[in-house]
Amino acid sequence: MPTVQRIDEATPNGGDYSEIVYMNDSGDVVDESVATKCAIRECAADGSLICETFGMLS
Repeated sequence: MPTVQRIDEATPNGGDYSEIVYMNDSGDVVDESVATKCAIRECAADGSLICETFGMLS
């Protein structure tokens, strides 16, 4: 399972792609299967950050 997942589609805030970074309770990047948190990053085509959202996984 991945630690980062990239989605190559337009994002709600006008980005060209998004990435989901999976983390544990300490904020360390971990495999999706053991993650408790995530950050969803919407990015422009050049990689610049447009929006970042944090969430808890159940």
